Parts: sequence; C-alpha cells; structure tokens
Amino acid sequence: MKQRHQELCRIAAENRALAIREQVNHLRSLGDCFITEPPNAKKLQKRANPENPVGKNGRMKRKKRFGRSIKNRCPGYLQAKAKQLFESTGGMYVEVPILYRASQYDHTSDTYIPKKLSQRMYHLTDGTKVQRDWYSSYLLYCINKTYTQINKLKCRSNFATMYQKEKNMIEEIIRSGKKIMNSGIRTV
Repeated sequence: MKQRHQELCRIAAENRALAIREQVNHLRSLGDCFITEPPNAKKLQKRANPENPVGKNGRMKRKKRFGRSIKNRCPGYLQAKAKQLFESTGGMYVEVPILYRASQYDHTSDTYIPKKLSQRMYHLTDGTKVQRDWYSSYLLYCINKTYTQINKLKCRSNFATMYQKEKNMIEEIIRSGKKIMNSGIRTV
C-alpha cells in the first residue's frame, strides 16, 4: 500500500512538473521579458491565529493553511523554471522588490490598501471594479525603467485601454461558460 502511494505521488509530481514546463514555454512564446514578484509561500503556509480559538461547540477551531494547494501549484518551481528558460534563451527575468506590493496598490488614490486573499474582485477608490490578478499584472506592466517603482504616469495613461481589454476578456469567459477557479468571475 505504501509503495502504491509513493508511486502515485511520483506520477503526480511528474505531471505537475510537465504542466509547469508547458506553461513556462507558453509564457516564453508571448514575450522576451518576464516581470514578477519574489516568491513568498512561507507567509501563506503560516498558521492562522483565529480571534476566538474556541468554536460554538466548545472545540478548537481549525487553523487554515495553504500547504497542499501551494504544493499542487508549485509557484516557486514555476518561477525557477521561468528564470532558467528566460535567461538561457536571451530573455529577461526581473523580480521586483518586495516593497513594490502590486496586489495592494491603488493607482487612482496613490495608496496601498491591503486586501484579503479571498477578495478576487474589488473596487478601486474611483469605483472601477477590477479583477485582482489582472490588476496586479497591469501594475507589474507599469514598472519604471529601473524596475523598482510603479510608473504612475504610464499607469494612468494606459489604464482605460487595458481595462477595456480586461472587460472584454471577462465577457468572453462568461459567454463561453468557462470556469476559471479562484478568479472571482461568475459564469452563472
């Protein structure tokens, strides 16, 4: 039984590695520059500290962690493979500083607003509703030439056209009935 489990784990790991290599090759075909935030899975794997550790039934509340879901997606492995491929094929791999915080910045008010991980869609301070992952990637697109800060002028000037493309993409996802996990896009 233990040997069978080890074999299944090995096959699952091979399938994950193959899927990541395919995804990295696809990303490489899209362009020469890969800009990303540094991997930080340790914060997601940390135990949560619930405000009230005892539930209504008198038992201890379960402390949610993202261990298995992180293992299944392997973000660190994806970034390592992307770095290896982009640098070996003449592309450019850039990790922005930790203080860049693309997932928290709001360019309409020029402030950093922390959001919950479960909050996939949110409203900017001017009322515009954006998808969190798309907006983070847009802010990474708007990085300055030294790869250290957000270019606010580029961010404001390109937002309208890029936002229209995002709305069209979401409409296409809804029209086709595709289900994209953890995106916040409702297809029903």
